Amino acid sequence: MYVSMSRLAIAPERAPALIAAFRGRARLADRASGFIDLQVWQSDRDAGEILMVSRWDDRDAFKAYMKSDAHKFSHDRIDPDLKADIALLRLEHMHTYDVVAE
Repeated sequence: MYVSMSRLAIAPERAPALIAAFRGRARLADRASGFIDLQVWQSDRDAGEILMVSRWDDRDAFKAYMKSDAHKFSHDRIDPDLKADIALLRLEHMHTYDVVAE
């Protein structure tokens, strides 16, 4: 399994708009080969800290989606004013782990 986590920052008063955008996403990644799931988390200490966590079968599946037209289209749908308010603080990857218990 490959996990990608994007740590985003946005003004707390703009966080509801960002969360609404995620809830209304095109879900194109859901149809990508190797996609498992995507969750969006909001900090309970800082409403402007948002984590986007996606899980994939492997790194190659993630990389293929990131280079795809579907990924570009999904980002092109984001309102330009909202996009301007989002800061990517960090992109973290948990490199390939085997799930050994659930």
